[in-house]
Amino acid sequence: MTQAPVRPRLQRRTRRSVFSRAAVARAATLILAVAAGVSLTDAVPYFGGTAVLSAASVRSAAGLSPDFVLEIRTSLPTRYETTVLLEKNEPVSLVLECNAPAVVGYEPRVQWRCDRGRLEREDAPLRNRFFPPPQSALATIEAEIGFYPQRDRETATTAVFRKKATLRVISPSPASLLRNGLIDGFRIGEYLSPTGPGVRKTTYAALHPEKFLPPRVFYLVDDTTRRVPISRHLRLGDFAMDYPWFSLGKRQYIALDYGLVRKFEDLIDEMNRAGLPGDKFCIIYGFRSPAYNTDRINQDGDESLKAPFSMHQYGKAIDFVLDADGDLKMDDLDGDGKVTVRDTAPIIHCVNVLDRRYRSQHVPLYGGAGIYDHHDFWERPVQSPYVHVDTRGFLDEEGALIRWPAVWPDTKEPIAWGKL
Repeated sequence: MTQAPVRPRLQRRTRRSVFSRAAVARAATLILAVAAGVSLTDAVPYFGGTAVLSAASVRSAAGLSPDFVLEIRTSLPTRYETTVLLEKNEPVSLVLECNAPAVVGYEPRVQWRCDRGRLEREDAPLRNRFFPPPQSALATIEAEIGFYPQRDRETATTAVFRKKATLRVISPSPASLLRNGLIDGFRIGEYLSPTGPGVRKTTYAALHPEKFLPPRVFYLVDDTTRRVPISRHLRLGDFAMDYPWFSLGKRQYIALDYGLVRKFEDLIDEMNRAGLPGDKFCIIYGFRSPAYNTDRINQDGDESLKAPFSMHQYGKAIDFVLDADGDLKMDDLDGDGKVTVRDTAPIIHCVNVLDRRYRSQHVPLYGGAGIYDHHDFWERPVQSPYVHVDTRGFLDEEGALIRWPAVWPDTKEPIAWGKL
């Protein structure tokens, strides 16, 4: 789809000599909020400023050097650098921000395109929206600004200067596409009802049914999205189902609550402040589908550590170790010369500090935490103690943070959770 450029009327001005770099630098900063189209032939011009420059001057002017800021912005909190993780499969507003100086005699034109989904003008002519594709995908949006010389109300067809901004958008598939336990051919399974007849009234699921509703969206993890960073330390593929041991890197869909991403980043900072190698984590499990969860409970019987209403199924839990030496095992964090379940205590201390801060600040990211002396992920080649952290957002019956088990697995001594 091609649209004719919008050309504001030029005001008659007195011809003036070429301005210096300083004069250009004093020109007004422009913010471009640009109408969108799906074709690179679409363009919207903007005029402003007072300087009249030659083509060579435009290239060399400080404000038009390659260092000026050109960035596609959104108001979404789920953005990291040039990537946005959409929490809903809904349109998102985009604004192109540019701090290049405005130059009379040159017509800035901005051209937009996207490789998936579509771009469409909003009611305001200088804003636009991105409509994601109906199924989860990684879309790339590009916006390019070019400066075109003008003379006698005619604009040149070749720009003397160009610069491009890029935004990557990971969009989800809505849960409405989950039919008969399948989404796009991938087996998710059926989510148990927290109010079903077989659920005991004293379980957390029955007491807090709103926290155990099926996820609203699922994200595709494949070769195009697996390594895409979604925060400072995390990639989308880090939350894939037991990657790489069980899934072997195969294409799959996952649920992911971005609150878990935020909490884990906060926990990494807290561990680093405590002198732990927080950024040397190794994730054992992120998302687990209900189908996989139920299959393993039935298969492993009493050896299974998985719960029917596990927070992993909702994209709200993560199991991990700190592994600075890269041996896939928990490090000796307490310095006693051996790796035991007691090495989880320094991590739990940081989780407690973080959850207490969340509660005091009324941030609904506090949740459960547990320690294990071994895992039941038999496909992994190495055994290790590990820590579970989630963002369930509710407390136990006594108003305390939910922690387990009640005793240390090695000595059966009671765990003083409040003192960790």
